Amino acid sequence: MIDETRKVTQWGKSKTLVVSLPRRWIKKFGIEPDSQLHLLEDAEGSLRITPLQIVGTPSERVATVRLLEQDELTLRTILETYYIVGYDQLTIESSRRLNESVRKTVTNIVNQLPGFEIIEGTDRRIVIKGVSVIRGQDIMEFVKMSGGATLESIKTLITGLEVGPDETARVANELITEGWRQRGNYLRAQRSLRKAMNVRPPGFKLETADIFDTSYFVMQLSSIHENLHHIAEALTRRQPPGEQNKLAVAALIKVHDNLQKAISAFLQRNQEMVRQVLGEIPLLRQWKRQTETIVDVMRDSVITQIILDRMEEMLAYNSGIAKTALLLKT
Repeated sequence: MIDETRKVTQWGKSKTLVVSLPRRWIKKFGIEPDSQLHLLEDAEGSLRITPLQIVGTPSERVATVRLLEQDELTLRTILETYYIVGYDQLTIESSRRLNESVRKTVTNIVNQLPGFEIIEGTDRRIVIKGVSVIRGQDIMEFVKMSGGATLESIKTLITGLEVGPDETARVANELITEGWRQRGNYLRAQRSLRKAMNVRPPGFKLETADIFDTSYFVMQLSSIHENLHHIAEALTRRQPPGEQNKLAVAALIKVHDNLQKAISAFLQRNQEMVRQVLGEIPLLRQWKRQTETIVDVMRDSVITQIILDRMEEMLAYNSGIAKTALLLKT
């Protein structure tokens, strides 16, 4: 590790200022005359110098998972965590022979981690490896796509409720199936952003602080999606009766419109739109409480109450997105 002070000097008779590079660093990376260096200023004003030949090519991160008696949820959490924080290869090892049930569980989990594949499998181990990378210039497009997909999921639920009870369950089941793929996209966006904090892919322009905020934005979208998933699961079993159906549709429309503004505020760095979103949320919560008073005296109101409760949770995530937009540089 290099930690030293160097003097800035003037280059000839020009006004150009230069500072020499440490000999040990030059030798380590094979820097020669005419070599190109990548310069990046972070949010704190520090200047980071990286040999251009290694920009966007981080060293591979590997880890080994010792398989004990983890259930599927625990194993999924472990693998997703390694995935998000940027590991490139995972080896699952067991002191016992891996049975077909464990192999099927691992395969199902890996299929939901975009860019990861099983490259090796033996009696006692499974090797998983990342086989694709999002280019730097595509990461923000991927983030924008996640926002659009979340809004589209809400619209799908609204359509399912509007077409009538015969179609509601079918639409809800389709949303659940599609939801697993979208969940993988949220994970992939978070993974790409975290990896970019260590090595910036070519074409990636976000500063470190903005990467944190954008990652938080994706996490909020993912949490909203989880709430939509719970609503869809409830609708596969039962639909709001009569007038309650209209109230459920109204609740989702209000969430959708507020989220649409929050996403636009984040992506456009629009401070005025942030204030609109945050100003609407207390009014929407008041509408929710008033609606609950009406629903409480109705029969068969369980599904409607679930939707109203999820509405309030989603509004909290909308608020988080809007507040994060305030932190981004304009």
